[in-house]
Formats: sequence, C-alpha cells, structure tokens
Amino acid sequence: MGNLQMYMQWTATKSVKNWDKVRKKMKSSKRQKQQKTMRSWISQRGFDGTIKREIIRNIDQRFEEDEDVYVENLIPDLPPDLQNNVKRYLCLDLLKNLKFVKDNVKQEQLLLKICDSLKPKFYKEHCYIVQEGDPIDAVFFITEGTVWTCTSSSNGGEDSQHAERLEKNFFGEELLEWVMKSSSADMYNLSKLPVHSKTLKTHTKVEAFALMASDLKQIWHSKLSRLGPGGLQYQAASRVQRIWHRHRDHPKPDDAVVESKEPSILQRV
Repeated sequence: MGNLQMYMQWTATKSVKNWDKVRKKMKSSKRQKQQKTMRSWISQRGFDGTIKREIIRNIDQRFEEDEDVYVENLIPDLPPDLQNNVKRYLCLDLLKNLKFVKDNVKQEQLLLKICDSLKPKFYKEHCYIVQEGDPIDAVFFITEGTVWTCTSSSNGGEDSQHAERLEKNFFGEELLEWVMKSSSADMYNLSKLPVHSKTLKTHTKVEAFALMASDLKQIWHSKLSRLGPGGLQYQAASRVQRIWHRHRDHPKPDDAVVESKEPSILQRV
C-alpha cells in the first residue's frame, strides 16, 4: 500500500509538471504570435521613431504584466498623449481632406481636438459596417483594408446596384454638413440624424476610425459657445458662404432675377 501511494503521488506530480510545461509552452507560443503581429502592425503603419519606440515600450510593459495585447485593444489602452499621437499620425491627413474641414476648421487646435476624438474600429472581412437607410451617426476613416460602397437605384421599374471601392478614404461626410446646418435645438437630438444613401461593406479585414456624431456635435457646440453670440453669426456667415458658392458654381439663366433675390437669402439666414 505504501508503494502504491508513493507511485500515485509521483504520477500526480509528474502530470502537474507536464501540464505546467505544456501550459508554459502554449503561453510562450501565444506571446510570440502576439509579438509578431504587433511588430508587423507597427511596421506596416510606418510610425516615426518616437511614436514607434513609445508603442513598443508600452507593449513590452504589458507583456511583462502578463497581459494579452492585440491590435484591437492596443490603441484604446495606450496613454492618452500617445493615443492621440497615433490617431494624428494615421488620420490627420484624411481628416484634412474633408470639404467640411477645409471650409470651416481654420484653427489647428480645433482640428486636432476633432482628430483626438476618433474611435478605433476593426471589422472582419465581408461584413456590413452600415447599410442603406441606417442613421448617419459617424464618419468613418478607412486607414487599412478595402471596403465597398453599394448604391441601389431603380430605373424604369428595374432595380440595379452600383459598387465603388474605397481604400484609405472616408465615408459619411454628410454628417458634418448636417451638424453645420443643425439648429441649437437639434444639436443633441439624435433622433433627427440623416440616413445613409449607400451601404458600406468590408472586402478585407478593415481598420478604421470613427468620428461619432455625439463627439462632433459636442466639439462644435463648445466652439460656438466659446465664441459667444458671435458664434451664431459665424455659423450664419458660413451658411451664406455655402449658398453663394452654390450660386456661383451653378448660376441661373436670368442673372437679374438671382441678384434681386440675394437680399432675401441673407434675411432667411
């Protein structure tokens, strides 16, 4: 009986040791895979030296604390300043290409604040990001991967669809124009959002950043509030400018009639 008990104890101890070895080997393999994925992600994004070093240092620290690190949870868990630097590096040029930004955002600090509010999003291949008819509650900046925009139309009773490929581009710019046109009463009423006229679907795995409607409205409202009563005048002046540009680009045949109506446009604004 004594020999049997010793044998059973030895077997149990050996099983535990073997399991520990297997577990450590699995953990080591998992960690190596994560490290390889993160090195590849950093290399593909082409970060400059300072940002790259800070990201690697943050990843190493989290590995030392026995945390799992994936691309999906990397950016949100970075220190705020580093997180903003990553967003600016990846998205600022795309943001500057928006017509809304070119026409209305002249202050560098305001532009950076908008960029810093972006939310990282990751999507699998062949999945819908938004569908036609959904509320436009975000502008999406595609920083990696390929998406398709699909539009449905009806011509003579026959339905047809048109698809367009997007890479490193943006989608949902109509939201920005809506914010500009919204009254102060509509600013925080998400039930009055415009709707998408197109469907956005991933073709490959996609990395994107979303400018949420609530964040944009808060930033824009804060900007107008700091300007005081002049903020409303600025908004009205911007609206007049847009009307004037539309009139200039698409003049009516009878210029005299247009000129006679110009004061009434200003009065309506």
